[in-house]
Amino acid sequence: MITRRLILGGVAAGMLAGSATKSASQGGGGKSMTIAIGGYTFAYLPLLVATAAGFMKDAGLDVSLIDTGSGTNSMAAILGGSVDVAGLVMSDAILAVAKGQKINAFAPLMSQYASDVVIGRKVAEKIGLAAGMALKERMARMKGLTLAISGRGSGTDKIWRYLLSLGGLDPERDVSLTVVKLDKMYLALRSGQIDGFNTTAPANNQAVDDGLAVWAARPSHGEVPGIENFLYTVLCGRPDYLDKNPETVAALVRGMTRGSELIRKDPEAAGRVLHDRYFQQTGLELIKRAVSDQRMTVSMPPTLSEQQFAHNIEFELRFSQEVRGVSYRQVIDPRWLAS
Repeated sequence: MITRRLILGGVAAGMLAGSATKSASQGGGGKSMTIAIGGYTFAYLPLLVATAAGFMKDAGLDVSLIDTGSGTNSMAAILGGSVDVAGLVMSDAILAVAKGQKINAFAPLMSQYASDVVIGRKVAEKIGLAAGMALKERMARMKGLTLAISGRGSGTDKIWRYLLSLGGLDPERDVSLTVVKLDKMYLALRSGQIDGFNTTAPANNQAVDDGLAVWAARPSHGEVPGIENFLYTVLCGRPDYLDKNPETVAALVRGMTRGSELIRKDPEAAGRVLHDRYFQQTGLELIKRAVSDQRMTVSMPPTLSEQQFAHNIEFELRFSQEVRGVSYRQVIDPRWLAS
C-alpha cells in the first residue's frame, strides 16, 4: 500500500519551480543556460560529467544546474518557463504530452533503466535474500517490507511496482511504499525507517560499500526482463525554446556527448572530475567505480530511437492507458541526434 506521503529531510510541499536556486554554474561568459535536475544523482550522469569537465564551457555555454529536488518540480519549472531545459525521466515527458502539455525530449541521458535496488543487509538476512537467487524469487521475498519511492508515479515508484509484480506481489497490499526525498534514502535506510530503496548511483553504491545493504535487483545491468534498450532519462525543452535557440541546443548536445564519450572511454577520469565538482563528500574511489559500473548505460552516439520509444510506451501502458496513442514525433524532437 502507499502510505501517506512522508518526505524525510523536508521539502516544502508547495515549492514553486521558480524558487529553485542556482546550485552550479560554469561561469566564463558564454551563452547562459539554466537546466533543472531532480538532484545530484547518476540519472543525469553525462550532463554532470560534461559540466564538471568544462565541456559546456568549451561549447560556448555558461550552464547553471538547478537542483529542484524532484522530477515533479523539474517538470513544473520547464513548463512554467523558469528554466531553459530539464533533465527528466522519459515516462514523465510521455505523460506530459499525453495531457497536452508542450514539451519535447531532444537528447538521451541514460539509455538503460539505471535505478538499482538495495535492501538492508539485516533485512536481507531475515527474509533469506541471496545473491544467486532468481530475480522472481528475490522479489517474492519483499512481502511486508517498507520500501522508499521518490514520489507517487515517479520512476522509482514504477520500477518497484514492476519488479514486485515479477515476484507475484501486489504493491498496494503486500508492501508499504513510502515517499522519501532521493538524497535522504541512504539515511532513511541507515536509521531503519525503510527496508530498501531504488535509485541511481551513488547512494545505492554507498549503501552496499558501507556494508549497510545488498543488491536486490540491478536493472542497470540488464537483468530485468522487459526494460532493455529503454530510454530512462532525457533532456527536454519547450518547443518554443528549441525552435528559437537551435545553436544553443546543438552546443548543449555537443557538450553532453563529450561527457558521454569520456564516461565510456575513461570512466576513472570521468569519476575524478565528477567527485571533485559534485560529490566531494563521497569517496573518490567509490565514485570512480560507480561511473565504471554505469558507463554502458550512457547512450553513444546520442540517439532516441523509435524502437526505444516503443519500449517506453509498452512499459507505461502497465500503469496508465493515458499514453495510448502518443507518438514518437509528438514527444521527441530528433534534430540534434545522431542518425
